[in-house]
Amino acid sequence: MIESVLITGASRGLGLALTERFAALGVRVFAVSRTRRHWKQALERIQNKNLVTWLACDVTDETAVKALFQKILRQAPLSLVINNAGYGGRLETIDKTPAKEFDLHMAQNLRSVFLVTKYALRTFKKEGRGRLINISSMAGTRAVPKLASYSAAKFGVIALTQAAVKENADSRFWAVTVCPGGMNTEMRRSLFGAEDAAKQQSPEFVADKIIEIVEGALPVDNGSTIVIRHGKVGAITPMPGA
Repeated sequence: MIESVLITGASRGLGLALTERFAALGVRVFAVSRTRRHWKQALERIQNKNLVTWLACDVTDETAVKALFQKILRQAPLSLVINNAGYGGRLETIDKTPAKEFDLHMAQNLRSVFLVTKYALRTFKKEGRGRLINISSMAGTRAVPKLASYSAAKFGVIALTQAAVKENADSRFWAVTVCPGGMNTEMRRSLFGAEDAAKQQSPEFVADKIIEIVEGALPVDNGSTIVIRHGKVGAITPMPGA
């Protein structure tokens, strides 16, 4: 198992489930969220609280992301980075979507992944190795009506992962994209309602599958895209041109 992990969007949903799982396994977790709002509630669910360092950061702000990595690296080297922070938005057709809403999706769901990936790569190059997991979505593998902005950003996450792997093919850098289907999270409830959300897979199940990937129990090739849907691993797609 790895020694340390940085997780963005760590205070709720899948990010919190990942924080729980890694801390329970004895991994030092740097849990990042935009605000401190949900930290107290999140801590109640976590064993080995002493292994979790909570950090507030706007991951759409390059200066803040750079400072985040500097702060973490003063405390410990990083083994793994998980880009999980995201924004669900609202259901709207393209012709009725304000440009500001589209820009918000690009910032929260794609720019944030780009920035964290950028500084993760710089860190891993100095350390000689490193692993990265970018969280996309089923909506990043096939477009979802009324979620065009979200889908477009999540498609971009897959491209970023593959580009990072190809640019660093001669190094000990490993990265994959995980694309969960619907999960029973606050984001899902806000978009489709509580009844729909209750029918979806749990974020804890998805977190367990990600742990299996990290541990090697679920082997995947570098650059792959992994779909986790309806409570099972639906597909593992190798990177084109790998």
